[in-house]
Amino acid sequence: MVFHRRGWRVGAAAGVVVVGLVGVATAWATLLTPEPVVTAKGRQFTASAAPGGANVAYAQSRPGHPDAFDMYVKPAGLPRYKVNRRGYAFGGGIDGTTLIYQSIRNGQSDLRLFDLAGRTGSGVPAGVNTRRWEWGPRISGDWILFGRAWNLRPRNWQIVLHNTSTSETRILDERINRRHTELQPGQVNGDYAVWGSVNFRTHVDNVFLYQISTQTTTRLPKPTGKLQYFPSVTAGGDVFYARSGVGCAHVVLREYASGVDTPLAVLPRGYDVGFNTYAVDEGAGVTSVYFDRYQCSTGKRHIYKITVS
Repeated sequence: MVFHRRGWRVGAAAGVVVVGLVGVATAWATLLTPEPVVTAKGRQFTASAAPGGANVAYAQSRPGHPDAFDMYVKPAGLPRYKVNRRGYAFGGGIDGTTLIYQSIRNGQSDLRLFDLAGRTGSGVPAGVNTRRWEWGPRISGDWILFGRAWNLRPRNWQIVLHNTSTSETRILDERINRRHTELQPGQVNGDYAVWGSVNFRTHVDNVFLYQISTQTTTRLPKPTGKLQYFPSVTAGGDVFYARSGVGCAHVVLREYASGVDTPLAVLPRGYDVGFNTYAVDEGAGVTSVYFDRYQCSTGKRHIYKITVS
């Protein structure tokens, strides 16, 4: 896995927030209460799900080994089962009955596919794995979004979008030979993809939205001094993400849709979004947003969701 832990805090915003020359309308709605999804002993994160929670996939720490993770799937109403037969594994994304996830074996990180209907591995996606570190995959139709990293000082980062039907590969963003920076893949869904960027020295975090059909990238506006991170997206281009300041307190889950920025849920003091959000279109204008709730003081993390309508 590739990621860094940070602590943040967030302040309240209201009315119209102006960032540079961009005006962002902020809507207010009744705040949502996150619902627990997976709260078993140990640590769970990198969640993804099928509509209606038919399958929920996530990484789970091993008993007695809190930094070693395996990939699990929990079908609705049935016991969970383990996906990876060897090595370590981290969560990815679900499209229909196909799960994509990150597999680490013998010091090499690659992307693998798993058939949820047959509960069996279905090989590797063509055209994505290299001798570099592929991680954080998401899948929608023929498109796979993932991160690629290599070197150590400094580490280089790319956000890659690959089409398994046409073999087209697009580099959506990259940070080459730039210290203290990181790119974090978000989600691909329909005609849209999202990701985040981090600068650990300047504490500047941003969220980006990419439309596949037009090949256009938009950086989501934000209030001065705030951090925005761990985005997910619906097939219609609605973006969900976390916003905070520096310090682990008052983290807010938000939605950005059609230029309107809406706070959805405030996490309890001392909690943050640990690694990712994942948006699931439930139909009839309803979206489930899964995330791992991270306790900053202990490192505990479990899977929660909010239901947005």
